Amino acid sequence: MKFTFPKDFMFGVASSAVQIEAASFEDGKGIDVWQHRYTLDPAKYDYHDTDFGADFYHKYPEDIKLMKELGITAFRFSIAWTRIYPNGPDKINQAGIDHYHKLFDELIKNGIKPLVDLWHCDLPQWVMDMGGLVNPEFIDWFVTYAKTCFKEYGDKIPYWTTVNEPQCNIMAPYAWGIQPPYEKDIKKANIAGHHMILAHFKTVKAYREMGYKGKIGIVNHFQLAYGATLDEKDQAAAERDMDFYSYWYTDAIYSGHYPESILKYPYMKDNMPENYQKDLDENFVKSDFIGVNYYGAYNVEYVDNGILDYKVAPSKVTDSLGFSPNAAGIFDALNQIIKKYPGYELIISENGAGGMRKGPYEDSATYEKELDDEYRITCIREHLRGLSRCLEVGFPVTGYFHWTLLDTTEGAGGGFSRIFGMVQVRFDKEERTRVPRKSFYYYKDVIAKGYVE
Repeated sequence: MKFTFPKDFMFGVASSAVQIEAASFEDGKGIDVWQHRYTLDPAKYDYHDTDFGADFYHKYPEDIKLMKELGITAFRFSIAWTRIYPNGPDKINQAGIDHYHKLFDELIKNGIKPLVDLWHCDLPQWVMDMGGLVNPEFIDWFVTYAKTCFKEYGDKIPYWTTVNEPQCNIMAPYAWGIQPPYEKDIKKANIAGHHMILAHFKTVKAYREMGYKGKIGIVNHFQLAYGATLDEKDQAAAERDMDFYSYWYTDAIYSGHYPESILKYPYMKDNMPENYQKDLDENFVKSDFIGVNYYGAYNVEYVDNGILDYKVAPSKVTDSLGFSPNAAGIFDALNQIIKKYPGYELIISENGAGGMRKGPYEDSATYEKELDDEYRITCIREHLRGLSRCLEVGFPVTGYFHWTLLDTTEGAGGGFSRIFGMVQVRFDKEERTRVPRKSFYYYKDVIAKGYVE
């Protein structure tokens, strides 16, 4: 049986500046929170030095040739805010501006559409030093940066997103304490998240006022939750998990309100910013599309914990970052999103599976073994089968972006030990040689045929 895709369907790959660019101290680039963290304690944060990466900054012409060989029609990537405004909200770094012009021009020359994230986890350290997202001035800083990018690249970019995975930029740093600045303060997290949402609205408004014809939205990690049992308490707990993790920010951005099921709990209600609904009502601007990062599904069960009364139940983990892949669940996830936010174009902005390595400096035999990545082929095949079924029933999905092309560094404890690339980067060699894995050729064949079997 063939699972087909439309001829104009966007097959792509996705990555981010902070995870593959390297060149962290070149051409006037400023320090982001990840590089700052590494300088504080290099021993503790070994393998997190983002300067030791795939070196996409210098090798992008070579990598774009690989993209063209792969046959993709679009590449999702981020601009490093620290290359545009390296030291504060005022002075622009022309070398950073020029670099991304060259990158986007090279992609376009090779028939590859750039889809661009304005912010993909690499907050400038100067923003953090000036109060981070808790400071309401963040809104103006972000909008100024976004308008500069629109002015420079607006005619080249058909799709923009303001932020990738709000959970990673808000909850992880401010509520869960696993990313800089490592705080566990839900009130700060809610204030920071609210400022991010207002920055999104003002950025979308600015983009429209500047007259560009592209589309703009956000990318969110939609973590599908099922009740651990058929008990109504477990089913309601799964819905709360979805509302808290997957829909907290998207409800505000796409529907103009925070989820009521979560606001019923004092844990959230008592820690919200003042006049939050008034802010949403006064600033709401409709976006154009929703980027869906889908990596799997989890079971959720009811617990009387006085917070949100649920916990994620144990599940079989098959991926190096703890994701539980569930290819069939992509239908359920997209169906939920469509019902909640009707009328929006959907893009699978990330999907992938990661292997595991002890560190970047392994012997040749280890690297050779890594080239046979059948688990990644299974991930691609099964998710594309599920996505094809979604298209058959009319789901408005226009693209699929595999995470990722090149081996990358992953945050929050991942480093270079998580292997996500269809193209291996030989970190044991100074030139960081690229070697396509088995999955590269599988995806290439799928794109060329326009179907999976």
